[in-house]
Amino acid sequence: MEADVRIESLGEEIGVKGGEARPRGWFTRLARWYLARRVAGEACDVEQDDARATARAHRAITIACIKSAISGALSGSVSTGATLVTAQTEGALAFAAVPVAVAAVGGEMLYRSVLHLDLTCDLAAIFGIQYDASHEEDLWRLYALAFGTSDHDEEAEAGGDPGKELVREVTHVESEDVGEKIGHMVLGESIMRNVVPFIGIVSSAVTNVVLTRKMGHTVRRYFRYQRAFKDTFEQAVELLHGEPLDLLIEGMWFVFAADGKLVPEEAACLAKLLHKLPLEARHAVTHRFVEDELDWTERLPRGVPEASRDAFLHALEVAAAVDKEVDAPERKILRRAARALGREFDFKRVERMMAEFEERGVLSPALGGKRLIAT
Repeated sequence: MEADVRIESLGEEIGVKGGEARPRGWFTRLARWYLARRVAGEACDVEQDDARATARAHRAITIACIKSAISGALSGSVSTGATLVTAQTEGALAFAAVPVAVAAVGGEMLYRSVLHLDLTCDLAAIFGIQYDASHEEDLWRLYALAFGTSDHDEEAEAGGDPGKELVREVTHVESEDVGEKIGHMVLGESIMRNVVPFIGIVSSAVTNVVLTRKMGHTVRRYFRYQRAFKDTFEQAVELLHGEPLDLLIEGMWFVFAADGKLVPEEAACLAKLLHKLPLEARHAVTHRFVEDELDWTERLPRGVPEASRDAFLHALEVAAAVDKEVDAPERKILRRAARALGREFDFKRVERMMAEFEERGVLSPALGGKRLIAT
């Protein structure tokens, strides 16, 4: 089955201010220019191979890390050379050496940023997700988590909140703020690591690899989640409206939070699903993001129609399996949900899902997936 998949516009849903205001920050402007240029061409039309999505994603990240390391080493070498020239000439050639060093640092910073944007597009295409350059807010929600610009109260998390505040913060993220924060962070980090001669060569290369790998794998996992949910939830969401959809999002919260902490891709996925709800329902659902799922399971029999229960339970199973690890707390939640819905919980099916996510990156049609072609 073929379908066009687009990352949905989230601006209207999260209340991003309209108008024609000039974008704040160099990274915001660069991202908008690059994504518009990339989507306008054919670069995102990557041929899909669902059976090798995981391998292709890992290879794309490795290639990006190598390129990033080379650019960092070159930048550090130029900065070191400029420092040595200035010192050996007792400052006589500083007027020439300093601008060269600044250009090298700035050029590397821009190159690495484009590399990250390019990697994001490649990973999206690998998992069958196409960007629409006119709808960018999903990118900023993802980057807020991938680059760590969405801070949350870690003390609250340690005290029993496994990420509810993070979900709320990311739900209300604004593209201008995220882009500006990323720009300041990248600029400051690029300058600081090139300050010390010679050490800057190694530190720039290593730091680039670490940052690119972290960002790449966060984005990879996020698109794996999005592909899984698109495959599975498309039917479920058609069947579930009102209270059943609220209950499904609540159930995903309990599944994601069962291990005590939300990871970035889980927080971003929850935030995206919350935007499918009216504002009042959204607040009500997040208010019910608590530690104990007992009240939620008691509401399932009367809240989920009989005809929708199989799709509802399957969606929860996918939410549990997509991170390729289902521990005892998650199994308990799935069993409780199945019992409340009058269904049997088949852990072997969940294990098969985990195996496919590990080997393929996407579910086969036999387990609820389908072929998605980027256009």
